[in-house]
Amino acid sequence: MSQEELAINLDRLTRFKLPEYTYNRVFCSILLKYLIYPKYSKKDIELLPAKYIAKVVKEIWNKSVENIYGKAEKLNIPYKAYKLIINKTYTNIDERTKTFINAGLKFTEILSGLSFEKSPLNIKMLIKVNDEIKTEAFIYQDLIDLRKKYSLQFPISRLIIVEGITEEILLPVFADKLGYNFSKCGIYILGAGGKSKSPNLYALMRNKLKIPVTILFDADANDINEVLQSNLQKKDKSVVIKKGEFEDILSLNLIKRTLNNEFEVAVPVTKSELSDFDRMCRNIENFYRTRHLGEFKKSKFSKIIAKNIKYETDITSEIRNLLELML
Repeated sequence: MSQEELAINLDRLTRFKLPEYTYNRVFCSILLKYLIYPKYSKKDIELLPAKYIAKVVKEIWNKSVENIYGKAEKLNIPYKAYKLIINKTYTNIDERTKTFINAGLKFTEILSGLSFEKSPLNIKMLIKVNDEIKTEAFIYQDLIDLRKKYSLQFPISRLIIVEGITEEILLPVFADKLGYNFSKCGIYILGAGGKSKSPNLYALMRNKLKIPVTILFDADANDINEVLQSNLQKKDKSVVIKKGEFEDILSLNLIKRTLNNEFEVAVPVTKSELSDFDRMCRNIENFYRTRHLGEFKKSKFSKIIAKNIKYETDITSEIRNLLELML
């Protein structure tokens, strides 16, 4: 494995996904791509003993690390830290995956060669562990302290499941303006891709996470929420936006200022024009259509809104109440 390939696989292993998915996927990929003999198919690998897979993957991984960085003996503290994070975050991990987690892959040398600024948050966390924790006698609170100090998000303390991209982009921005930084507090937002998919995503996570989960629904998902309520664990909760969807609880002044500043059209949008239809998305779509601005895309619009959140009045009472209920 090359230096780049080691870094890519380390990233894939340590993202916020169920260990059964990440470890099986990465270990299978390594055997398929890097094991010269014997050659296995995916079906073959599924039938192989976990201890054998872990042993072979460890040899491929650690030999690759030694070929690139040398055989210097170093404490593998980031590896131990990530095992601790897995233990504190997930539960009911199957025995096969536990065997993979305990394989003993070298993380330290790989992290030493990575750029902190260019790395995703899961890798940034491990880089800071590598840089600042010098003894194996560390505790979980040491990892939390690093998260707070450098806004690393990991270890994750709460999962928020949302319907779409608007909430993913804007919730952390609004929370930060209210003095609650998601990255410092370990809040992870996961988009389900629609109201009907949120319960399925929660069902997948329900018995696998030790951390609390919040599910956020638009107003039209009341029926789905009522069904879900009976299946929630005590540590988890669901919240419904009372008025429409997330765009409907944004400040009119914020939307008006954002559209006019961003597009500088000949005919600026007015508050009354943003109230023509009962849903804000329809009003924004109408603005795009009448000014010939192309297709209205929620992801792009949310990023524009995020850049324009400047004042306390940009945060409506509905958004404040929503965040209080969710956290």
